[in-house]
Amino acid sequence: MDKTTAALVSVASVASAAVVGAQFGPQRPRESVWYGALRKPSYTPSGSTIGIAWGVLETLLAVTGYRLLAKPAGTARGVALASWAATLAGLAGYPATFFGGKKLGASAAVATAMCASTAATAVTASKVDEVAAVSMAPLVLWTAFAVLLSEEVWRRN
Repeated sequence: MDKTTAALVSVASVASAAVVGAQFGPQRPRESVWYGALRKPSYTPSGSTIGIAWGVLETLLAVTGYRLLAKPAGTARGVALASWAATLAGLAGYPATFFGGKKLGASAAVATAMCASTAATAVTASKVDEVAAVSMAPLVLWTAFAVLLSEEVWRRN
């Protein structure tokens, strides 16, 4: 895939997943009230921290997709892109499950699956493009934290 097309596909894919997820987020009044009433641990990040973090993480996710899409086709690239696509599904699915469905246990499972897909993307991308792999590292850490936080919110509520 040429670099321009790779960039467009990557940015559009990440943006689409983010837009779908945002349809269910805490910026909606009903979800904000529900989320505010949940018992959360003291290490829960503020809404502004989460927003800034996701802006950076989504940018890095787009970088990873671009770098992988711009590489020649091959088995390792295909596996890395499949894992990357699963991460995009988690980006859209977690808010829909947590805020939209208010299903705390299921959202912890989605967070766990997303953590696994980010780690798989980083590992398999390392065989294709080192920058793509390193670009995933912050998201691997963030999703591991999200698993911890999601499971604790589920336990407390």
